[in-house]
Formats: sequence, C-alpha cells, structure tokens
Amino acid sequence: MSRQSPYPELEALQLRISRLPHLKQNLLMTYAVFGALERAVEMTAVELAEIVGVPPSHFSRARRELEAEGWMEFTHKEGQVKFYRLGEKATGRRVVVPLKRTGG
Repeated sequence: MSRQSPYPELEALQLRISRLPHLKQNLLMTYAVFGALERAVEMTAVELAEIVGVPPSHFSRARRELEAEGWMEFTHKEGQVKFYRLGEKATGRRVVVPLKRTGG
C-alpha cells in the first residue's frame, strides 16, 4: 500500500523542476513554501538569497531567468522592490482564469 503524501503539490512541483539547475530548484521551492504555491512572497531578493544561501546577484539573475521561462510571475512592486509568485509552469495550474466575453 502506497503512502499518501502530506504535501502532494510540493512533491508534484519537485518532479516538474527536477531537470532545472539546483539553484533554480531551491529558489522555486523557497517560493512554494513561503507563498503556499499561490501567493506572492513579500520578501526582498536579499532576504530570500540569504535563506537560499547564495549572493543576491545570483538569486536575482536566476529569478529573472525563471520569470522569462514561465516558472515565476511578477505580481506587484512596492517602491523599488518587486514581488513574485510561482507561475503556471511551476504550479501546473492556470494562475489567471480567462475572462468570458458576453454580449455583442
């Protein structure tokens, strides 16, 4: 009998990102944990880089690449600080529901 995971969405994410370089995997998993797979993570790149254990410049470059590849999504900006969440490619689900057109 197979064991039911208490974190099936995190395990699914791990499978989706398994071919990415370790830094990108760590970055995505950090966002998954702090953003609960759907919310923006309201921490600076410096704070997150410290958690991941890399220089902020490496963290920011990896995040830009992940955004360009569809793994991450920019959500908003406060002053000079940009905030992100996991994108559709990472979550495996549509982040934005398309609007239905009504009438003429």
